[in-house]
Amino acid sequence: MSETRTRDFEFIGGQLCLDFANTLGGLRGGDTYEFLSNYGQLVAWSQLAGIITGERATYLLQRAEQSPAEAAAVLVSARTFREAIYGIFAAVAMGAQPMEPHLSVLNAELGKALAGGRIISTADSFGWEWSSDAHALDQMLGPIARSAAELLTSPRLVRECMSATCSWLFIDQTKNHRRRWCTATGCGNVAKVRRYRQRHSENK
Repeated sequence: MSETRTRDFEFIGGQLCLDFANTLGGLRGGDTYEFLSNYGQLVAWSQLAGIITGERATYLLQRAEQSPAEAAAVLVSARTFREAIYGIFAAVAMGAQPMEPHLSVLNAELGKALAGGRIISTADSFGWEWSSDAHALDQMLGPIARSAAELLTSPRLVRECMSATCSWLFIDQTKNHRRRWCTATGCGNVAKVRRYRQRHSENK
């Protein structure tokens, strides 16, 4: 069962691709709530994530009004891409191999994203510069694909929230690598209250 909610986006993943995966709240396979219920919300999230500027966001929204069918198709593709990213990193968090269909979706987006890359000279080194079609309604997906590729090929530890009602992903940067909850004030606090009530009940 899925519902749509209007609320502030949260960026707790530690990596762009994980924050994108976390735009579906709740538990995959159970009750979920959708943060990207329309193309405008995809643009809003992309702006807050730093992928696009406010000026570019305004342009994309105007383009979406002119081409609503195209914008709707991009939203469907974005959600499919999001669930592929979730599937990949949920598997990684469990120490399992991601499913090939999920990797195929990522690689399709990655192929388009890497096509716009070039090496540039900086003040003391070299770096990547990425270009994209300024008119494309799906231009925010390229940086997300590159983020996923970078994370997959890094040693950073990805975990999935251990709450029975949450599927959010995050990078565990704690010294002992024992972080269990997406947020201490959210799922972590709920678990803490539940343990307290259970102990209090047992001591009666």
